[in-house]
Amino acid sequence: MHTNKEPWLAGSLSWLLPGMGHIYSKSFGRGICLIILAGFLHVFCIASLISTRTSLFLPILLNLCGIIILPIYASPDAYRLTRRRNTEDFEIERTLGKDPWLAVFLSVVLPGLGHIYIRKRIVGILLLLSFFVIYVISQRNYYALFAALILPTVASVHAYGPWKLRKVKLKHPLILFVILLLCAGFLKRILIPLAEGQFFVQPYVPLVGPSMEPTILDGSRIVIDKLTYSWKVPAIGDIVRIVPPENVPSDYARSTIKRIVAVGGETVQVRSKDDVYVDGKKREVRGGARRRARPRSSPPIDFSGRYNPYLAYGVHEPYRIPEGHYFVLGDNRRYSVDSRFFGAIPRENITGKVIKIAWPPRRMGVVR
Repeated sequence: MHTNKEPWLAGSLSWLLPGMGHIYSKSFGRGICLIILAGFLHVFCIASLISTRTSLFLPILLNLCGIIILPIYASPDAYRLTRRRNTEDFEIERTLGKDPWLAVFLSVVLPGLGHIYIRKRIVGILLLLSFFVIYVISQRNYYALFAALILPTVASVHAYGPWKLRKVKLKHPLILFVILLLCAGFLKRILIPLAEGQFFVQPYVPLVGPSMEPTILDGSRIVIDKLTYSWKVPAIGDIVRIVPPENVPSDYARSTIKRIVAVGGETVQVRSKDDVYVDGKKREVRGGARRRARPRSSPPIDFSGRYNPYLAYGVHEPYRIPEGHYFVLGDNRRYSVDSRFFGAIPRENITGKVIKIAWPPRRMGVVR
């Protein structure tokens, strides 16, 4: 027996996850291929983001393909395939009035569009304004999560029509769609970003102050690679994110981005606030003394010991780095609170490698 399907429901499902609407319309081969393609695009996006051989253009392009271009292709394609499989009588009956599933689809794409389609313009405009204010303007994650997950769900159910909900049974497709909408939103907005931030890469806005100028400016958005150090040890010249020792007050531990200049077993001394000597020989570390930070009106940090509440490791005399520890400095060494204050840091205090600058656009690229 032939079963008719809702074309706009198929379109909505493939908008949420490319290929899901095709499986709903029983186009299993194409649906599975689209789901696999979406997964590969996401994996390649992470791989290109971690790679220091590629610029940010490639992961941005792959992310654009996975989030925008692929759903734009998959959604109309699922609609067409579903409509082609339906009987002519069903299609005529479906198009006699306003299609509630088209209202649902529009509400998923942008909350408020579905209400404008069913001529509830005031509600639609209010939803559009709410979405814009909460999601676009607000920088708070839980507000953006509400706009990206809860708002489309509520808008979709309401756009379907309150008068129809009275007749809804648990087996009605709308109930299933809401569950899938929430699951897809949870997967894309919470679970996957959480897993990526925990194990792979993490966009991060560090409080570096002037300590890493001119390599990284305060307020820049950077990309942290948390995967590389799982199979290799941190190297000299790497810019890393650190956890400062517990005995360092918060005023001195705000900046967590530093550059490794020496490793365990070496003897280090920083002379004239800039030059690094390791085992008695001068070491040129990329981004250090060869770069020049912009002049600042505030006075540099005093390393004479008079105003320094800590021992100045490697400043007044050579400092031998314990095994398994790393000596880290800021590139703008006259304005950096680093291992000269709190000593070398253990390996477990290094939480990731800074690989790229994602913002501002004029500084976007691989960090050297």
